[in-house]
Amino acid sequence: MRPPRNRPLLWAAAVLMLPTAALADGFDDWLHGDYATGTWGGLRTSLEDAGITFEGAYTTDLMAVRNGNAGSGDGWAYAGRIDFGVELDFEKLAGIAGLSVYASGAWSSGSNLSDQQGGNLFAVQQVFTGREIRLSQLYVQQRLFEDVLTLKAGRVTTEEDFLASDIYANYVNGGINGVPGNVPGSNFGYTTAPFAQWGAVIAVEPIEHLRFAVGVYNADEKTIDDRRNGTRFTLDAEDGVFAVGEVSYAWNQVEEGEDGKEPSIPEGLPGLAKLGIFGESGDREDLKDGGDKDGNVGFYVSLEQMVYREAGTADQGLTPWAVVAYQPRESINELPLFVGAGLVYKGLIPDRDEDSAAIGFFYGKLSGDINPGGSEKVLEFAYTLQLAPWFYVRPDLQFVFDPAGVSSADTAVVFGGEIGITF
Repeated sequence: MRPPRNRPLLWAAAVLMLPTAALADGFDDWLHGDYATGTWGGLRTSLEDAGITFEGAYTTDLMAVRNGNAGSGDGWAYAGRIDFGVELDFEKLAGIAGLSVYASGAWSSGSNLSDQQGGNLFAVQQVFTGREIRLSQLYVQQRLFEDVLTLKAGRVTTEEDFLASDIYANYVNGGINGVPGNVPGSNFGYTTAPFAQWGAVIAVEPIEHLRFAVGVYNADEKTIDDRRNGTRFTLDAEDGVFAVGEVSYAWNQVEEGEDGKEPSIPEGLPGLAKLGIFGESGDREDLKDGGDKDGNVGFYVSLEQMVYREAGTADQGLTPWAVVAYQPRESINELPLFVGAGLVYKGLIPDRDEDSAAIGFFYGKLSGDINPGGSEKVLEFAYTLQLAPWFYVRPDLQFVFDPAGVSSADTAVVFGGEIGITF
């Protein structure tokens, strides 16, 4: 089923809900609360206490391009997505410790500016995921031994458990917002929201902030491209299997305060490191001659480390980050190498403590087995205005150098922004 193209109806529905939420919860509580729709007059809180948690969000990228390398070369596009989900906590519902069930879906709309005007590989609107209503995730999760061991199985999104980082969400370009863009582009079993595959994940946290995780997923290309709205549930071993292992360690993390107390701020500055390896079986198309080749392998490493924290604050300051994702088989990987790096400063402007300023540079090397080869580079500047806990506006500017590896192409200038509302 395709969603209607009358996007103003989405905005109208959102706007109509906001005054209702404010009246139900009181304007000040609503404005400083976690959700645009408030607590539903206390019903939402009661349901959460009982073990039923609802979630919803709307994200839109409104971007324009100058000197694009496809179509007319100039233009603009809307891309948007509504995400919705529910979690059932069976420890609260039925006394089964650590057991939960999660289900989610998405309504994607709009168009892809990179395809129609940009002519580049890294999508300049990260939120574009087609024009479908689909089931996203549907899985059961069991936490054991005071959350030391976590088991998850069902229809799952790989991005939730591997490679992703919260710091990437400060950008709009799809080269990094979510995960490095070459990994999902080359592996059918690595999915990003709102797509999912059959899979299972085992994660162990033997000491606090040290995590070992292994995931195994079906690698069905048709699951991502189908028109069955995410309900193609077949499981065929001939599709191949994607397997990934990751170790991550976070240090000097700010601990949440209990019973309304202030959070505990460590003396050292926080950081996070990840190392992962992955492989996928199944037939892959040779980029040069179109024949079949079996399997794909790769690894990734990422690091983020705060280098300056403003005095008396928990998380305001400057954090550099970097990530490398490499898949050595150029005969089957259009983008074998991705390198990303950037700076994020939270609270840069006085009295705007929740805002974030970000600079990022993304490099994708194209396979030597395709023409013209070369590399695509993106330089991005973004500023997130956190207007309420549930509402942000992110003005954004991107420069795309050598789009799709074409060194003779003009540098594309992309500008606009992202808007996000949590319902």
